[in-house]
Parts: sequence; C-alpha cells; structure tokens
Amino acid sequence: MQIDRGLDKLLHGQYDEALEAFCQSSPSPQAEKLCQITKALAETKDYATELAKGNLSVSPPASSNSFAAELTTLHMNLRRLARQMLMVSAGYPALPADYMGELSDGLDFVMNQAATLKNQAEYDKSHDSETGLLNRKAFVRSVRGILQEQPDRVGVLFCCELDNIKYINDAYGYDNGDLYLSRVAEVLSACTYGTSFLARLAGNEFAVYAHGFNNEDDAFGFAQGCLKTLLNTRVMLRNEEVWIRASSGAAVYPHDALEGDILMNCAYHAQLEVKSRNRGTLMRFCPEIYRRKANVFGRQEKLNELLDGKLLRFAFQPIVSLHDARIIGYEALMRPTIPDFSNPLDVLALAENQSKLLQLEKVTFEIIFEWVYSHKHLLADRKIFFNTISTRFLNLAELRGIHPQCEDICKNMVFEILETATVENSLAQQVKDFRAEMSTQVALDDFGCGHSNILRLINLSPDILKIDRFFIKSIHNTSASQKELLSGLLNYCRAKGILSLAEGVETSDELASVIRMGFDYVQGFYLGRPEKHLNELDKSIQAEILDFRQKFSPHK
Repeated sequence: MQIDRGLDKLLHGQYDEALEAFCQSSPSPQAEKLCQITKALAETKDYATELAKGNLSVSPPASSNSFAAELTTLHMNLRRLARQMLMVSAGYPALPADYMGELSDGLDFVMNQAATLKNQAEYDKSHDSETGLLNRKAFVRSVRGILQEQPDRVGVLFCCELDNIKYINDAYGYDNGDLYLSRVAEVLSACTYGTSFLARLAGNEFAVYAHGFNNEDDAFGFAQGCLKTLLNTRVMLRNEEVWIRASSGAAVYPHDALEGDILMNCAYHAQLEVKSRNRGTLMRFCPEIYRRKANVFGRQEKLNELLDGKLLRFAFQPIVSLHDARIIGYEALMRPTIPDFSNPLDVLALAENQSKLLQLEKVTFEIIFEWVYSHKHLLADRKIFFNTISTRFLNLAELRGIHPQCEDICKNMVFEILETATVENSLAQQVKDFRAEMSTQVALDDFGCGHSNILRLINLSPDILKIDRFFIKSIHNTSASQKELLSGLLNYCRAKGILSLAEGVETSDELASVIRMGFDYVQGFYLGRPEKHLNELDKSIQAEILDFRQKFSPHK
C-alpha cells in the first residue's frame, strides 16, 4: 500500500512525499531501489531548477548516487539547456525543441524503472514467493472473477493439506522440504480443466479451482482426479523416493456456494473434516456437518460473549431453619441472561469443554460479591450460600483481587464446596487456612454424590453439611436401612457441631420427615423457588413447620 502511494507521488513529481512513503513501506529490495530513484530525481530536479535560474555554478548530483552513471548525460544536457535559455533571453534564436535529446531518454529510463518496480510489487502482492503460485487472496479474487463472468457453468474448488511435510522437514531437512513442495506445485499445475487457477494457500496447503463443467459429477470427478494424481506421485529426496500424502476437501459451484470466498470456506471445512476423520482421502462439503460444527463454534463464541460481558445473574432460593421457621439465608443459583444457554449446567458443560471453568468461576465471584456488597442492608444477618466451582479463589489474596471489601462481604457468605479433583489433604488444609483468614462459613454440598463422601466430611469438618436430594426424595417412604444411615449421619453431625441441611424438599411429607429426623435447615421448591429477589417465606409454610416441630421431637 505504501509502495503504491509512493509510486503515485513519484509519477506526479512529488518527490518528498514519494520518498516518505517508500521509507515507511516494509523493507525490501524494491523499496530500497525506489528510494534511490526518488532521491536521484529530486536531486536532478533541484539541479535543473538552479540551472533554469541561471546558476551555472551549481554542483551536479553526488557521484555516490547509484544512478550517477545514467544521470551524467542528463546533467550535461540540463547545463546546455540552461545556457540555451540564457541565450534565448538575450535574443539569440532558439534551437529545435528536440534538442533535449538524451535528457528525454534519461527521464524515460528512470520512469520505466519506476513502472517496472511497480509491476513487480503488484506481482509480489498476489503470488507466493517460493512457488510462484497465486496466494490465497489473489486465488479467491480470481475465482470470484470467473464466477461473475461465467455464472451458468459448473466449477469445483479442490484444496489439500500435505500430511507428511513435518516428517520430511525433520527427516530430510528444509531444503528437501522445499523440493517436495515444489514437486506438489508441479503436479497440481498439470491438473487443469477449462479455466483453472492454482494457489498455495499457506505453508503446506494448496488449492485448485476449475470452471466450465457441464454437471456436478464431472466437477467432483476432477477433484478426485487431483487427489489421485497427488497420491500416485513420488518425490526423490536424498536418493530415496517419498510418496506425496495429502488430505483433501472439495466444494462444487453453484450447488455448495455461489460466491468465491464462501466456496473456499466450504472446501476448507471439508478438508478439516477429512483430517479429523480419515486422513489421506477426499471429502465433499457436507452442509449438515457444517451446520452442526458451526453451531458448536457459535456456542463457543456465545460463551466468550457471556464471560466478557458478565451476562449472568443469580436467582435466590430460601434456606429455612427448622428450629424457628425463619429464613437464615439464600442459595445464589447462577442463571445465564442470553437465550443461547438453556440452564446453568449448559454453561458449565461448555465452559469445562473449552477449559474456561476458572474464568467462569472468577466472573461468578465478581458478580455475587458485588451483589452482596450492594445489598448488605437487605441481608442483615442472613447468609448467601454460594457454590464454588473449584477452590481456586478460597484465599484472601485471590478474593482481594475480586473485591476490595471481600473481608466484610464474606461475613454474609457461606461457600459451598463441590470439588472433584483436589487431593483430600490439600483441600482440607486449604479450607482450614481459608477459615483462619476470613470470617465466613464453609458448607459441603451434594453430600452422597461424587466426591462429597464420608472421607471428605471427616477431613473438612464443614460448618454445614448439605444432604443431596437423592436421600431426601420420598424419604417418608424410604427403606429403614436408608433412614438408619441418615440418622447415623445426623448424629455424627450433632456430635461434631456440624449443621445439617436437607436439599430438594418438594412435598409436605418430605418436610415432615426431615423435621422428624432432626435436620437443622431445609431447602427446596416446597419452601420457595429460586427468584430474582429475596422473597420471604410463605406464612402457611412457616405455620406448617412450627406445627411439625410441636408434633415431632427433633431428635427422634
């Protein structure tokens, strides 16, 4: 772009602007030579200007100028021209106009040099420097052009990636790797039909477009022939023959796409599918696979959008004390605010798949900490139960990076641990250190599922144990052995000063049973669904809890 601008300025005699543009362009022999030409022309112009003023004592351009040999004659003729101008001004007859002679020839030479360099620069912009083939941009531009000229004919775009180029570079050296690439270019150059274009798209990727077929089968047959020709070719490297190996994709115009760049993307997508499914073969673009993959990629972008924009909110489900029927806190449950994710598990699954769980966790910490800080007046002594994805942020240093008022915020927080990968001893020590640093509580979530087991309960000794709904569902009709297991677990919690919480209570019978068994806290749809605001407990539920409390002994 800078060279083009410089050449334009040069051709209009704007030498300072031309020199500035050439100096700002990417370093190259062409740019350096253009700078020399521009300086020579500028010197010549200044010299001629002084001569035209009658200053015959002016010095000619420096002999160090690389164009001095060509400019010697120009200098002589300019001096003669100046003398002629003085003579004409003194009344002597003027010489013929072609007296410029060699001066005109010299200027023509310089301008031809500039035009040659411009053409070379244009060629370099559109061609691969090693193979001389079209580059990606020029290839797509050529395909786009032939589609506009002959829209009624059928074409096929074949692209391939060499599967063994790394092995060849490692085993035979990069010089032989270049020889191998050159042989691939030669083979593909022979694959022509109608109007054809050949390009090197990247280091080991090539493409052929052929246009003018009568039907799709013939067009795709051409692509099959390209791959067959490649795979039947051997290259001699260090007295050893090496087979060309390539994975290929193809897209047919107009069936698969109507525009050159889209056709290129379709063929490339098919090539990627071959690499992941069956290397060394050819696949035609499949719209169903593409749409499925595009949906996955789109969801990845939506996840990035969600994380970057912090497009999450929290719904709050009440946690109720079974001793006095009052709300002691709320569990903050993550909710995505964009329709691309149906539920929190959908977000978590994609974040895990994309290795972005920690980033997601950091965002949730930032949002909930800011919410708690802004609503402390509404919370009073009630707690926000917050489910951690990992234990990464359970330390003072990390939390201070989340919010400067983290120590004050944590007084209203209960951190629920559901860690699936941390070694028990390491996790126990981290929780112990965290409690020592912060004035907060720790709960062990979903006890009875996955890693939330007896060993973890013993090692962590949490403030609150949340018993998973697996044990609570239809607890009034469960077996005697399961009730005995729960009773033993509750007795252990009482002995260790651990508060027990029944998760997922959805019926009056389940509520009565957990009160009868002596649970401390309860949570579930029967008491209140997750809501955007901090709702109070329905008075009829309060009365029901108090009635059950009077009816049952809490330790039977």
